[in-house]
Amino acid sequence: MKRRTVLKTLGAFACLGLPGPGRAAPTTFGPRPVSIIVPYAPGGVTDIAGRVMAEILNKHYDHTVVVENRPGASGLIGLQAVAAAKPDGHALVIGGLGSNVIPPAVTRGLPLDIVKAFVPIAQAAEFVNVLVVTRDAPYASVPELVQAIRAAPPGHFTYGSTGVGSSVHLASEFFAQTQQVKLTHVPYRGGSEMMVDLVNGGLQLCFNNLPAVLPLIRSGKVRPVAVTSSYRTAHLPDVPTMQEQGVADFDVASWLGIYGPAAMPAALVQELGTVLAQGLAQPVYREKLEVAGFEPKPADAAGFAERNRQEFIRWRDIAQRAGISLQFGQA
Repeated sequence: MKRRTVLKTLGAFACLGLPGPGRAAPTTFGPRPVSIIVPYAPGGVTDIAGRVMAEILNKHYDHTVVVENRPGASGLIGLQAVAAAKPDGHALVIGGLGSNVIPPAVTRGLPLDIVKAFVPIAQAAEFVNVLVVTRDAPYASVPELVQAIRAAPPGHFTYGSTGVGSSVHLASEFFAQTQQVKLTHVPYRGGSEMMVDLVNGGLQLCFNNLPAVLPLIRSGKVRPVAVTSSYRTAHLPDVPTMQEQGVADFDVASWLGIYGPAAMPAALVQELGTVLAQGLAQPVYREKLEVAGFEPKPADAAGFAERNRQEFIRWRDIAQRAGISLQFGQA
């Protein structure tokens, strides 16, 4: 179900679709609200970052910004809506490694050419992924977990993901293949649903982003085993990396940003990218991201486009070396 959150419109200028006093707004911003599509369910990491970026645009332009959750098909429903929208800045989507880079790099049969359909506008933040297990699991390290999986019947251990071809799915498959273990994949529409099942014992393990699992870790509802980046995170300084625990070359740090339809005017892309990057550098917004478990890494349109290009090549190569090739629609 689509959920809409309308951020407060500031001043009469916004009601007329005009820039506020001393502000410069793109002439394409008329009386219609700007929509930021979150292609996943409410409450997840993408949702959190999307609302911060919506607040920045709302405050800067004194214009109504609507955050819409359109989950489904591993994020493709929301992506397709923005790809088909008029490229005038009124329809944007928040995505990143798991929605805009990894799927086209490793998945066959996608109904949308994600690389060509969007233009990167601004990067918001990075976050590590965490391998978590149920709170009463008897294993406390990666080697112990691998030993338990190998001792169980093939496929007995289930792991969740936020969709086929997502960064969480790929991290899980990479782990399974490098450790030569058999896991059963259970895809979800969003990270929140997946974590509910893990807490309740419906899953044995999962990789998920730090902002989504940090509250559950702090409350003792799940237990962290490893972080997937090449570095330890300040949010969980005592949790070792996958590499520290013997899983060589395991380095997965995710990131998020704003995209628009590919045909958006370059001047508008540059302006929105600058506004968002400058806003995200402000202490008030940095703090909101840090509290949620992010590491703020603002970048404008040019910097974000280069990040997308480099990461696409990297993940395509990783998938090829690991022998990972996914078919859209298959779990």
